[in-house]
Amino acid sequence: MNKKLFASLCMLISLTFFAACGKSPASSESEREISLNVDSDTKAEISILVPGGNVNERTMIQCLIDDFAEMYPNVTVNMDYVTVNSYESTIKNLAAAGTLDDIIWSNSPDFYYLVSKNLAMNLNPYIEASEKANVFNVENDFYKEFFDCGTLKGNLYCVPRSADSVVTFLNTKIMTDAGIDMTKVKNGWTWEDFIAACAKVRTYFDANGKSDCYVVDANLTSWLSVCYPMMVSYGAKVLDDKGNVAISSDATKQCLEMVRYMVDNRYICDSTKSSGSSYEAGTSAMLFQSASISLYAERKALKGNVDIVSFPLIDYNSTPKIGCGIAGYCINENTKYADICWQFLNRMLSYDGQQNMGLNGLNVASIRKDLSDFTKANWGKGYETLNLSAYLYGSEYKLDTKFLSEVDTKYKADVTQSVKDMFSNASNASKGIDLCISTAVEDLKDALEL
Repeated sequence: MNKKLFASLCMLISLTFFAACGKSPASSESEREISLNVDSDTKAEISILVPGGNVNERTMIQCLIDDFAEMYPNVTVNMDYVTVNSYESTIKNLAAAGTLDDIIWSNSPDFYYLVSKNLAMNLNPYIEASEKANVFNVENDFYKEFFDCGTLKGNLYCVPRSADSVVTFLNTKIMTDAGIDMTKVKNGWTWEDFIAACAKVRTYFDANGKSDCYVVDANLTSWLSVCYPMMVSYGAKVLDDKGNVAISSDATKQCLEMVRYMVDNRYICDSTKSSGSSYEAGTSAMLFQSASISLYAERKALKGNVDIVSFPLIDYNSTPKIGCGIAGYCINENTKYADICWQFLNRMLSYDGQQNMGLNGLNVASIRKDLSDFTKANWGKGYETLNLSAYLYGSEYKLDTKFLSEVDTKYKADVTQSVKDMFSNASNASKGIDLCISTAVEDLKDALEL
C-alpha cells in the first residue's frame, strides 16, 4: 500500500482517540491554578509508570515512594510498568482507556510523543513558582544542559532524574593484558587514541585464540545517542534548517568510511554477522553506553575489571560531540493531582531524594551540582576508586537528538530508523558507502513523505 495512503488511513482511525487525549496546552495552562503548598494531610491516590525491565529504575522509584509516604502519609503512590520497546503503543492504549498514569517515565526524545498528543504537562509554571519561592534555582543548582534535554520550544515537559551521558565502559583486564598504557586512556582522549587502543586489543585477541572476539561493543547501529553525535563531529547533518534532507555530504561520507575502517579491521562486528563476544560477557574490551556503573561492575564476568572514560573526541573541524540525553518523568496533562505529582518530582530533584536514589540504583551522575563529587555523594558509593567523573566530562561537547524536535512526531520513528539503518549498512562490508548514503536519502524522503 502507498505509504501516504496508509498514513492517511491511520490518521483517520486515530483522530477521534487523540482529540480526546488531552486539552490543548495553551488553554489548559491558562485555566490551571498551581500550588506548591500541598497540605501534608492531603488524601489522594496517584500512579507512576516506570520501565518494568529496569530493576534499578524500579528500586529508585520505590525508595522515592517510601520517602513520599513520610511526607504525605495519606497519599498512595502505585507503580505501573511499561516496556520501553513498546512505549508509544502502551501510552496510546492507556490514554484511550483513560488509565494513563499521573506520572509518566519518558526520555529524550520519546517525550516528544507525549507532547504531540497533549499528554505531557508544561511544567514551566511549577519551575517558575519553585524558583520564586527559593525552593531551587535551575541555573545554579542543576546541570541545566540536561534540563534542556527535557524541553521543547522553551517549555519543560520531562524532568530529568539524572545526568545521562554516553561514556566508554572499559574491561581493564583485557586492555592491560593487551599492553595498553592505561594512563593515556583518560577523559578527553581522542579518537586517534581510541583507534590505537583498538589496534592493540585486536592484535592481542588474534594472538591468543580469540579471533572471534570484537574489540568494541559499539552500539553504533542501534542507538542514535552514539551514531548521531559521531556524524555531527564530522560536520554532517540529517536535515537542514528548512527541514530538507541534508545527509548526503562529504562529512557523512567521512564518518561512514571511519565506521567501515572499524569493520574492516575487526574492531566492531560486521552488521550481517553474529558477534562472538560482548562487553557484558567480558569478551569485548569496550562499550559505548550511558548506564549506571553498577549495571556492569557487579557482573560475575566483569567484577573487578570495570572502569569508564569519556567518549573519545572526534576532532574533525573542531566540533567533537558526546551524546547525552535524559531519562526522567512527565506529569500527565489530564491528572487531577498535578500539585501532588509535582511534589513527588520535586522530592526526586531534592538533595535528600537524589541521595536516597543514589543508595538504590542511581549510580550515574546526579542532576544536582552540589552532588557532583562522586567520592562523597551516594551515587558514587562503592565505586569511589573508579573514574566516574567521565559522566560529567565535557559539558561543552554534549549533544542530544534535539533535531528530532523539528520533525513532525508521526515521522520521528521512521527518521530515527533511517539514520540507524545507514550506520547498519555502513557496517556491512559488502555495501559501498555511496550506496549507504543514497539509500539513507531515499529512506528519509520516504519517512518524511517528501
